[in-house]
Amino acid sequence: MKEKIFKNFSLKLLSAVFAVVLWTVIVNIYDPNTSYTFSNITVQLINTQSLTDKDYSYEVVDGGKISVTVSGPKSVVTDLKTSDISATADLSKVTAFTDYVDIQVQVIKDGQVLNNVEAVPRTSALKLSIENRDTKTLSLDVNTTGSTASGYTVASTSSSPTYIKVTGPTSLLESVAALSVNVDVSGAKEDISTSADVKMLDEDGNEIVNDALELSCTKADINVDIARMKTVSITAKTGGTPSDGYIITDTILSQASAVITGSDDLLGKVDTITIPSQNINADGLSADKTYTFRLSDYVPSGIKFVSDSSLTVTVKIAQKATKQISLSASEITLNNIQTGFNAQVMQGITFTVTGNDNVLSAVSASDVKAGIDLKNLGAGTHNVTVALSLPDGITVVGNVTVNVTITAIQQETTTESTKATESTTSATR
Repeated sequence: MKEKIFKNFSLKLLSAVFAVVLWTVIVNIYDPNTSYTFSNITVQLINTQSLTDKDYSYEVVDGGKISVTVSGPKSVVTDLKTSDISATADLSKVTAFTDYVDIQVQVIKDGQVLNNVEAVPRTSALKLSIENRDTKTLSLDVNTTGSTASGYTVASTSSSPTYIKVTGPTSLLESVAALSVNVDVSGAKEDISTSADVKMLDEDGNEIVNDALELSCTKADINVDIARMKTVSITAKTGGTPSDGYIITDTILSQASAVITGSDDLLGKVDTITIPSQNINADGLSADKTYTFRLSDYVPSGIKFVSDSSLTVTVKIAQKATKQISLSASEITLNNIQTGFNAQVMQGITFTVTGNDNVLSAVSASDVKAGIDLKNLGAGTHNVTVALSLPDGITVVGNVTVNVTITAIQQETTTESTKATESTTSATR
C-alpha cells in the first residue's frame, strides 16, 4: 500500500499544484474581483432627536452626498445599483466639542447585508453647523463637608482637571454660575484622594440638572490635604516718631490671631507672629496710615495658613493735646516699706499728660493711679520717681518725682519713752 502511495509521488504532487492553479485561473476568468465607484449617495441622518431635544438646530455643511467604492466579485458588483448602497451618520455621536460625525456605509441587496464585498466612502465624515449653543470654561471649586478630627483641619484642596468646559444652549448656559465637587472630610486625620461628580450650580448655589448642558468632564480626581492646626496670636510694634504736635493714639490689627498648619516640629516653633517695629515706621506721620503684610513672611517655611494670611495694621494718628492733673499726697500709694520704718509723702504732685484731645478731655485725677517703690530705702528724705498708671492713649510728659521721708519706728518709740521719764522725774521733785 505504501509503495502505491509513493510511486510516482513527484508526478502526483505536480498534478495537484497544477489543478489548484488551473482552478484559480478559471475562477478569475469567469468571476474576477472588481471595483466600482457609486456617486451621489445621499447620507441618511439618524438619531436627529439627540440634537433637537437639546434645542439645537443643525445644517449639513459638507458630506451630504458622497461617492462610495465597492470591491468584490465581478458577478456581485456589476449587479449592484446606487440604491443598494446605504450611507448613514448617527447624530447621537456628535459631542459638545465637535461638529463632525463619522459616515458608515453598507451594501444591502434584497434586504440582506452583503459581506463578500467591501464598501469604502470617499468622504469619511459629515460636517454639521450647529446653532444656538455656546461654550464657557469655569474653574472647579472643591467644597468640603463635615468636620475633621479635633486638632486637624483642611490645609488645601486640588482637583484634576482644574477647569471644565460647559456647552449648551446660550439661554441655559447663562444660568451656570459655578462648577463644584463635594468631599466629606468628617473625622479625617489623613490626606484624602477620591473621585467626585461634577455639579453645575446657579448663582444661588442650587444644582442645575439639564441634559441639554454638557460637561467636558463629569468626574474629577480630588486631593484634600489634612494637617494639624494651631491658633497663634499676632502682635505688631510701631517705630519712629510722628510729626511735631502729633501722637500715635492706637494701633489696630485686622485680626488678633491666625490659624496655622504644618508639621509638629514647625508648629512648636510658632506661638506668636510678630510684625517688628522697623516695618511700621511712623516717622513724620500727621494722619492715619495703613500697612499691609503677608503673614507667611514672618513664620518658618512650611507653615500654611488656614485663616486669612494677609494682615493690615492701621496706625491711628491724632493731634497732641496736654492737660495738668494733680494728686494729693494721700492718693499716692507707698509700696515695699521696710519693716521697722514709717514713710510719709511730704506733698502732693502735679504733672502734665498728653494725648488725643477727645480722650484727654475725659480724663480726671480719679482715672490715674500713682505709686512709689521704697524697696531698700532707709531712714531719711528721698526724692523718688512716681509710677503712674494712665488710661490708654494718654502718656505723661517727663519724669514725675516726690519727696518721701522715712523714719525708724524704734527711734520714735524710744524718744517718746525718754520724754515720759523726764516728765515723771520733774513731777517728783
